[in-house]
Amino acid sequence: MLPTTMRKRIYYLSSLLLAAFLIIATLVYTAPSPNKQANGFRRQYLQTTPLTPYITIPTHDEILDIAGVDDSTFYFSTTDPATLLSTSLKPGAHIDTFQISLRQSLKDSMGTYFFTEVNNNDFFVYGYNIPAISRTGAKDTSGAYATFTAGGFSQAHVLRDGKHIMLRKLDLKEKDQLFMRVSLDGDSALTENGLSALHRDGGMSTDGSLNYDRTTGLFTYVHYYSNRYFTFDSAMHLISEGATIDTFTVSRFSISTTMANKNVYMNQGPDQMVNGFSCVHNSTLFVQAKLKADNDDEQLFHERCVIDQYDLRTNKYKGSIYLAIPARTKINQLFVHGDKLVIHCTDNVYGIKIRY
Repeated sequence: MLPTTMRKRIYYLSSLLLAAFLIIATLVYTAPSPNKQANGFRRQYLQTTPLTPYITIPTHDEILDIAGVDDSTFYFSTTDPATLLSTSLKPGAHIDTFQISLRQSLKDSMGTYFFTEVNNNDFFVYGYNIPAISRTGAKDTSGAYATFTAGGFSQAHVLRDGKHIMLRKLDLKEKDQLFMRVSLDGDSALTENGLSALHRDGGMSTDGSLNYDRTTGLFTYVHYYSNRYFTFDSAMHLISEGATIDTFTVSRFSISTTMANKNVYMNQGPDQMVNGFSCVHNSTLFVQAKLKADNDDEQLFHERCVIDQYDLRTNKYKGSIYLAIPARTKINQLFVHGDKLVIHCTDNVYGIKIRY
């Protein structure tokens, strides 16, 4: 039997732990949350029931990104930058595995810090931490390779011409991320002039999703922490500005000043995301909804994923759709081609037929 003094000490420590747990639980429960209150906007749903996937492909912790589509064939990058998967994304379709030519030194240096894109049978591997880009043709394996000035890039899309790439790249002098159009042959590099707001925080507070509409040749950048988005052309001229239907016009992201003083950019507390991942096809913007509308069914919103749609020709809200995908599923990417909405999640890739 334990001595009385030791028993008292154990009871005392247990009481402190219980009190600490109750305080934390109370703070979490009572903390302000955008989805526990009225957010001042309403959604219009384009269908009455959630859209069900017509095809589901397990990722097996191998599929990294939706690389794109060429000639109705969809491509997926894997955790190995030289290995890709391809499929027609039809029910029962076979999934092929193939290799692309890639410098061994590039493979060794990028690890899993890369993403891949396909354009006209060329495969672009973006090593955003190096920073470098490799292009390999499906038939011409000689390809091209280029490295860039110090400062990684977080977003990249190859233009329809296959010769130029739009980056959102860290400018070490400005201490922020700027849009830059580069070419793999090194002949041209053009940096934006006033397109991005500067906050000197490494681009974290203005983080978002850069989308390229191959049907129009325009780019649309959607902010994660505010309702702002804007569209620009390949010369980085502003075309238009818009806003998603929520009411959060100011970034809901704060930087840790302690770490910033050490030239390390980190968020201060939990992220308050307004918009999730997005994509654009044929002038329609698709955005993963993060905020509950005042007319949303609370249970359904927390059970199913919601996608909002916007017409980029008018910057008007078109409506929303529910997906029969659990809301707790972590969405990593959206991609639309024709009538197919492809959603890359942690465990599965889903294909859903849509009308818009």
